[in-house]
Amino acid sequence: MGFALAIITIWNQLEAMSYYFTGAKYAPFHGLRCPVIITPTETGIVTAVFNNPTDREDKVFYKAEISGRPFPRQVENQITMPPHQTKSVQLTVDADDVDLLFFILVKMNILPNAFHPSQEAVCGTMVIDALGLTGAQISTFALSLSFLGIAVGLGVWQPTTTNLDRNAKRAMQTLGCVVLLAVVTGIMGWWVPAIALSVTTILLAVISLRFVFA
Repeated sequence: MGFALAIITIWNQLEAMSYYFTGAKYAPFHGLRCPVIITPTETGIVTAVFNNPTDREDKVFYKAEISGRPFPRQVENQITMPPHQTKSVQLTVDADDVDLLFFILVKMNILPNAFHPSQEAVCGTMVIDALGLTGAQISTFALSLSFLGIAVGLGVWQPTTTNLDRNAKRAMQTLGCVVLLAVVTGIMGWWVPAIALSVTTILLAVISLRFVFA
């Protein structure tokens, strides 16, 4: 379950990058967050967090583009940032914004000013219909089940481990930690570490299976 949730977060990000790819490169904006999953009847909240570390007031001009058929919609606005403060902006998304079958994709551009250059960020949300649960409940259930499964599994296995099983035990312990790290990095939007950890998860799973069947 944890690995599946990690894959969804990576898939969301890669689809958003491909959807909005223009070839132009801008400085990254690290404050954009999309919900991982929402349902077709749910309204999701996309959050952009702006930080002003300077000693002067900053006026941030931003432009958000949200996918949808037949045309994407755009939101343009500005936010005044007092010195050394953080503010957030929230945008709502729902099933009307779906494109590419079951994705909601968001891009945010920050216009340049005296404090920072042009910045850009993208993120994505998967729309899933799952037995009346909300997107937050699906994500929380998957993450909790992953924690519980790893903890209980290792706890049951630990007393029965023999000397011959030590390598398998180490592989499984490492696998559990890597899966949880992949989920956390994916949810935080750190997609490069999330991809690396997901690949590591697959390799460790293969190694663990070899120990089990050896």
